[in-house]
Amino acid sequence: MRKRLWFPAALALAIALLAGIATTQSAQACGGFFCQNSPIDQNAERIIFTQNHDGTVSALIQIQYTGSAPDFSWILPLPEAIGAEAVEVPEDAMAAFRELEVATDPVFILPPIPGCAVVPPMVLAAAAPFDEGAVEVFASGEVGPYGFDVIGSEDPNALFTWLRDNDYRVTEEMEPLIKVYVDEAFVFLAMRLLPDQGAQDIQPVRVTYSAERPMIPLRLTAVAATPDMAVMTWFYADSQAVPVNYAKMEIADSELVFFAFGGRSNYRQLMGQKADESAGQAFITEYAAPTRELSVSHPLLRELRENYPYVTRLNTLISPEEMTIDPTFDYDPGLEDVSNIHDLSRLIGVYDCDRQGSTATSASSAGAAGPAGTVSTQSQPRESEGRGSSTESPAVASGGRVEASSESGAADTGALQVTRDGESGLSPATLSAAIAIGVAGLAVIGGLIALGRRSRKQS
Repeated sequence: MRKRLWFPAALALAIALLAGIATTQSAQACGGFFCQNSPIDQNAERIIFTQNHDGTVSALIQIQYTGSAPDFSWILPLPEAIGAEAVEVPEDAMAAFRELEVATDPVFILPPIPGCAVVPPMVLAAAAPFDEGAVEVFASGEVGPYGFDVIGSEDPNALFTWLRDNDYRVTEEMEPLIKVYVDEAFVFLAMRLLPDQGAQDIQPVRVTYSAERPMIPLRLTAVAATPDMAVMTWFYADSQAVPVNYAKMEIADSELVFFAFGGRSNYRQLMGQKADESAGQAFITEYAAPTRELSVSHPLLRELRENYPYVTRLNTLISPEEMTIDPTFDYDPGLEDVSNIHDLSRLIGVYDCDRQGSTATSASSAGAAGPAGTVSTQSQPRESEGRGSSTESPAVASGGRVEASSESGAADTGALQVTRDGESGLSPATLSAAIAIGVAGLAVIGGLIALGRRSRKQS
């Protein structure tokens, strides 16, 4: 009786191998752009600026930190001293950042997937004069999980000593960077976690100060920055925000490549390359429109929408050695809106395996939301024949998916066909591999049957 179990056991093994391939393909089909359709970078520094109508700027800053609570200290250069009332920790601001990022992320509507692709309000304190060699404490207090001090000095060494004596962690690498701001007569907001708080309690902080325009103190950020760190900023104001001392870069839809294996694109790579053309000092406008057009539900974001008529999202990649200038920003009411919806459905050659003369890049070399890859200059995407050049999107983003708005279906509109998990099926290459394994499994089964027959004859 045991000998007769060999056949069903071997058959079950072959079926399991095939089922495993199909399951793997289904999981890959929901990876990267093909389900989310947005280049999400989890390691970005994120700031929400508001250009207030009283001559002040507010910066809501998402603090990125990994480590122990006692080692945490956060030092922010400010152009003038502020009072304790100007430091806030808004409720549930992390959720507001997440919602705003998703709402303004670039969304790409792709053509049908080819057979070659595997789819997967503040009161400010007046600044007191500095005393030579002394540290002035303008304000102190507690807010949210933090204790904070607003301090300044003309003597950087006195400032370093004060910070360390008051349990702020200042490394030697930070000293020359802080000194630059001391020499420019900046003051500092220094924050640390309260004794009963842990690193998991770190929350975004909003600071309001007098200023004509927003500025990001990247020179100090360089001490803890990683290569190609993303800096993502939103500006709520009366009109579109633009960088003043940084270049403005653009990524043409025709430059985008979606890789056949792994469901990635070269969006992040292109952003890095174009920023490098300006020594890392450039921003791309990913979204710019009246706030009434931005659908949000978080109370903080709804308040911003009511108080400011326009919102802009700028993004960049920058390395520590490139953080030699603090980017400043201004506003230009004459600029056109920038949509985050990119309709590529009428283009041919969007996928790397469709491009003649291009080098396909596998998923193993692809980073999240933007792996490295080669873009052929001889074979750029072109508009498919027989279709117009309308910019109206044939698909809409809904819950992180792209679904065809035409009743005739994605095949007629050219919209992205992969809208639900597991609908893509297997590629020809994977199907061939599955068949090969199945044939091998059947050969094993045949051998087992023959061996069973010989055993019965011998017995």
